[in-house]
Amino acid sequence: MKLVRDVPSADERYGLQWPGKRAAIDLALAPAGTSLVAVPDESVDWERTKNLLIEGDNLDALKLLRADLQGAIKLIHIDPPYNTGKNFTYADDFQGAESVHTDWLNMIYPRLLLARDLLRDDGAMIIHIDEHEHANLHAVVSEIFGAANLLGVAVWDKRNPKGDASGLAYQHESIFFVAKNRTVFVEAGGLRRRKKNAEAMLAKAKSLFARLGKVDLPSDLKDVARRYGLADASTDPFRRKIDLVRVNEEFADWVRSQNFSGGESAYNKIDAEGRVYRLVSMAWPNKKRAPDDYFLPLLHPVTGEACPVPKRGWRNPPETMQRLLSRGEIVFGADHTVQPQRKYRLDQNLDENVPSVIAYGGSDDALLAELGIPFDTPKPVELVRDLLAAVLHQQPGGIVLDFFAGSGTVAHAVMLHNAATGDDARFILVQRPEPLDAGKRDQRAAAEFCDAIGKPRTVAEITKERVRRAGAQCPSAPGFRVFRLA
Repeated sequence: MKLVRDVPSADERYGLQWPGKRAAIDLALAPAGTSLVAVPDESVDWERTKNLLIEGDNLDALKLLRADLQGAIKLIHIDPPYNTGKNFTYADDFQGAESVHTDWLNMIYPRLLLARDLLRDDGAMIIHIDEHEHANLHAVVSEIFGAANLLGVAVWDKRNPKGDASGLAYQHESIFFVAKNRTVFVEAGGLRRRKKNAEAMLAKAKSLFARLGKVDLPSDLKDVARRYGLADASTDPFRRKIDLVRVNEEFADWVRSQNFSGGESAYNKIDAEGRVYRLVSMAWPNKKRAPDDYFLPLLHPVTGEACPVPKRGWRNPPETMQRLLSRGEIVFGADHTVQPQRKYRLDQNLDENVPSVIAYGGSDDALLAELGIPFDTPKPVELVRDLLAAVLHQQPGGIVLDFFAGSGTVAHAVMLHNAATGDDARFILVQRPEPLDAGKRDQRAAAEFCDAIGKPRTVAEITKERVRRAGAQCPSAPGFRVFRLA
């Protein structure tokens, strides 16, 4: 038997191909077949607000936005359909579609092409997806934005595995982070997030430190102090040193009792200035040996003897070590037998890298119930707020776009972000008026809600009302203008 090796044809190449791709590209390039109509009566604070809510299909809306806002959007955050087997509300009429994956690709591809045009050079996009289209989204993002501009894919651990699984019970979703231009984005500040519990830790340390010199000494310590003639000196170094030890013990116990991450819980000490800090090794960070001048010993401030030098040398050159010494950022042990460590103060390290695993198991059921808004499985607003802040920290006043707005979580998150930081970020939402059917159990509450507020039975009406009610709880929220596709 003779084996015949298949030879690739000349038009075959590596890349993402599917039936309808050419038509999807053409669809993105075609002009919008509609225009925007202002709806002041459904808006809030029309005259002053710069926020927008567009009711209509997002493909046409993106084309219209591109005419005025090309290269102007700082952040796009979307939660597109996951292709879980339900019909697409955003399905386009592509001939020759052969699978649900093809339908999904034909839906998402032209919209991401338009989205990239809207981003600033220092802008970024955040996209949620689950296991159904994770691989295809990765390929699409890499093709449209360029693989080098993919900042990473985070795992959102929802802490609750799916109960209807026939294979693995997935308890996570994926969150894609992609930049318009990675180099420019990183130079602008990259992805950073505020340490979640930093403010609470600083407040606790401040309250404990305020007690120095105000608490009675234990009797055994009073005896020690008396021998040194310090019994009545409420602000003497002895008294402050003893109090500082006790404050540190109480602060460390408090940190251990909290459900903090490993990075935060390491900041469990308070220095003589009342500042929270942690200790970090100053050893050379890799397996290679450091240059010779990185081995100069540090002298213990009390004994005057040389302290141990790390096996491969110090992390920093001598001039940096001297600068750290002068700033009080090197901490010595009780004597010269202990290797010195570097002090990292929490108030100087409030931000951290965004990790590849984001653990968040909460839901917004209670929040939406408080707002009186019926909506199934919305994205948690606190999670979205944290994701937005990871980009918006770079510069105030950025525009955030969500063209799969759903219940309006992104608008709510922008308002909360502004209230907490003093930022004046703006939002643009796009939501199609998807009809709600009171005859379907999972849509009945939403349809009846629209009836109760005297609005048409559509998802867009839920979106608008949620943003109105969320804005009413944020006194500084500047409202939004409603436009409808003609």
